[in-house]
Amino acid sequence: MHAALALVLLLASEPPKSLSPAAAEHNTKAMQHYDAGQYGPAADEFYAAYQTMPDARRDREGRELLIGSLRASLLTQQQVTGEVAPLCRLQKILKEHVDSLTAAFPEDPEMLEIRSIRARHEEVTAKLAAIGPDACSPPPVVAAPVVAEAPAPPPAPAGVTATPDSIPPRQLKIAGGVTLGLGGVLLAVMTYGIVHEANARTRAIEIRDRLPDCPLTPEEFTELQELRSSAFTGRHIAVGTGIAAGAAIALGGALLGLARRSPTKRWSAAPWWSPTGAGFNLLVHLGATRGPPG
Repeated sequence: MHAALALVLLLASEPPKSLSPAAAEHNTKAMQHYDAGQYGPAADEFYAAYQTMPDARRDREGRELLIGSLRASLLTQQQVTGEVAPLCRLQKILKEHVDSLTAAFPEDPEMLEIRSIRARHEEVTAKLAAIGPDACSPPPVVAAPVVAEAPAPPPAPAGVTATPDSIPPRQLKIAGGVTLGLGGVLLAVMTYGIVHEANARTRAIEIRDRLPDCPLTPEEFTELQELRSSAFTGRHIAVGTGIAAGAAIALGGALLGLARRSPTKRWSAAPWWSPTGAGFNLLVHLGATRGPPG
């Protein structure tokens, strides 16, 4: 049951035995990238694992698992980034895979794996056709415009010191309240991601265990592929929004706390985030604001 094993490749911590040692090493690195939301590097490692098992007939089972994982990574990368490049790459890889399977099994040109991969290739081709006939063509080279350097601002008059504007406590209270509300919304989205992943995993287990001794139909094989991608998308949503919610709640609490302090202090805060974390930078200016001499 290749589809069930493909699901295990993404959900289990240990690589399947159908992978060679070299492929298993790349597969482990790919899963680490995928869990971190780094779908491009994950696809690179899955493809490197796939290339270490070049015999389409001997390595049939392991290659099917890796193609399923590679497809999930590239589709998720395209959904997250909105770029067309992952679809173009997936179309090319699926075409190479179906051609190698057809050449390796000339006696069974309509075997389940060949029909399934051919359907996945047609699906990606249809998506690219909807984008445009030149979706995978390299963009034209456009010369960068020459921008004239802006003149330097005139120097400030002697005796005048520029200082940042103070932020009124009322504005800090409003910003803190809005930020806390945003943190609550992000917590709700995180809960949705957790529930979405759990439902997808439960449905995948039901399909896998329904008839353990019978091969999957093409429809069940396709549904397992989609459930696997859906489960990891749910996990990515839960992790990302959970981190962002924590940062938003911390920032909102800090802003409300600063609003109760002395109005002679001047504050500025800016959130930051990255694929591995999130937070905010807080800048404090002390002392009275100096104006031009009277």
